[in-house]
Amino acid sequence: MQTHVLKRIDELVTRGTATIRSQSHEDYWMRDVVASQSWFSSAANSIQQVAPTDSFYRSELDRLVSNENLKGGFPRATMEKMLGLLQSVQLEAQAGLLTKLEDQVVATAFDDFLDHAAQYHKSGKIKEAAVLASAVLEDTVKRIAVKSNIDPVGFSLEPLIDELAKQSVFTAVKAKRLKSFSAVRNHALHAEWDKLDIKDVGAQISALRELLDEHL
Repeated sequence: MQTHVLKRIDELVTRGTATIRSQSHEDYWMRDVVASQSWFSSAANSIQQVAPTDSFYRSELDRLVSNENLKGGFPRATMEKMLGLLQSVQLEAQAGLLTKLEDQVVATAFDDFLDHAAQYHKSGKIKEAAVLASAVLEDTVKRIAVKSNIDPVGFSLEPLIDELAKQSVFTAVKAKRLKSFSAVRNHALHAEWDKLDIKDVGAQISALRELLDEHL
């Protein structure tokens, strides 16, 4: 989880705690609607930004923001529940568990892409297989870089693979193999279909499955 995101969540937890504690437990409604709306919206947005779509956090967030009572103001209890949810997200993010869950969701999606690519490959549809596999290759390498505290911005694919090898994330053999697939990617991106080899595309799909299993 990126440092600035965690910092923002920390700020919102502090601000939410102060806002809620500013009035009596006996109050049903928050008195300062403007401050409550501002904090509630920011907290909801932050949770939505970091929690994977299929997670408990997103379903609980949907339940809180759809509370009918919000049409009349901000009940203190609803604000407290949002704060509790935000604090839980904060703890999970600090422990790296949200990033791990996000990686699992992404890996599943990429695996589906590779299933489709494999089906195209089996049917001899080399163009479709190459395009899907190449998209997974680039995005996967970038995600591995982020997990390894390497900013992928400004790197093209091959230099990024070299940087990952330099940081011992990839072995020299794996880096060389992945760089060979960047040629497949380049041919697919530039519609150089006559330069594609169906065996190379098949090898790329197999290698990407290994890469997902090992790093995401």
